[in-house]
Amino acid sequence: MPTTSSADLLRRLIAFDTQSFRSNLELVGFVREHLAACGIESRLVPNDSGEKANLWAVIGPQDRPGIVLSGHTDVVPVAGQAWSHDPFDAVVRDGRVYGRGAADMKGFLACVLALVPELARARLAKPVILAFSYDEEVGCKGVPRLIDAMLEALPRPRACLVGEPTMMRLVDGHKGKAGYRCTVTGRAAHSALPQLGANAVIAAARLVGEIAAMGERFAQEGPFMAGFDPPHHTAGVGRIEGGSQLNIVPERCSFEFEFRTLPDEDPLRFVRAVEAFAAREVLPGLRERAPEAGIAFEEVLSYPGLVPAGDSPFARLCRELTGTAEPVRVAFGTEGGCFAARGIPTVVCGPGDIGVAHKPDEFIELEQLASCDRFLRRLVRATIAA
Repeated sequence: MPTTSSADLLRRLIAFDTQSFRSNLELVGFVREHLAACGIESRLVPNDSGEKANLWAVIGPQDRPGIVLSGHTDVVPVAGQAWSHDPFDAVVRDGRVYGRGAADMKGFLACVLALVPELARARLAKPVILAFSYDEEVGCKGVPRLIDAMLEALPRPRACLVGEPTMMRLVDGHKGKAGYRCTVTGRAAHSALPQLGANAVIAAARLVGEIAAMGERFAQEGPFMAGFDPPHHTAGVGRIEGGSQLNIVPERCSFEFEFRTLPDEDPLRFVRAVEAFAAREVLPGLRERAPEAGIAFEEVLSYPGLVPAGDSPFARLCRELTGTAEPVRVAFGTEGGCFAARGIPTVVCGPGDIGVAHKPDEFIELEQLASCDRFLRRLVRATIAA
């Protein structure tokens, strides 16, 4: 039975290039081999193409509720970033492990896998359920299938821990998000005769202005929720592309926008408001000049927020074990909202700093790995050991 440390396992995990546009199957295969060497059977839940897969496994009895340890296997791209070394060849230096995914969130996966041999030897009164998903970084696209498969086969878990990097502080709430792409189609014409065309860039600009105005209203009028920074919904436009050259009325323009909302609000409500504004205020003017004009909206990603569950027994235990005086709330999203939406009490806590995630020379402190090792061991003993 393997007894590899979390630091060594992390180096192995970083070596798998699981950027979200690539397959994660090699990493999943490595995890399956590690579990099998400990006598643990695992199951896969693939995506439609079969190029990616979720993995879940149960350690202990399968006929009673247990706790889920959840993490994602994908990482964000490295293209265009100035890394000082190969991002998929981990470097250990000055008490840190450097590499893509070191903090977000292969560090947590490594700590979970390092604990598996001990769990396999223990007499567990309740199960530990490992849940490793794909495509979290592009909108938590894999985890809904994973949750469905688990709930079909197992009793509903007592609780879920999502190991996103929080510096081992307990997070009990995060915002939800909806990201959309809007494509405006007008009619091309010579810019000397603009009345013969329908300018898609100007139409898109009106929509961008409305989204910006919504963001300003959020900041001024709320609603507000303590603990979040910023403590209100936000709106943003992150990418825009349109036109071909200056002397042509642009026929097409597309832009991508998002709403990040407090966890008790559905971000899709504000997307629908933008769609209604487009249909009411922008599209009629376009079609006066070009009946064929159109405005289309396409979802890029969406996930629910994690609503603070109050002082639940599991949250209280995690707070005590981590020494968190008060739970933290964060603006970034996790798979936690997906588990909570299915009736599974969920908190977020894991090693590493979100401030270095998605950046070149991403790293995790070795002490953070050690702290997570200790926390997971104590959590298991307190909740499910015989």
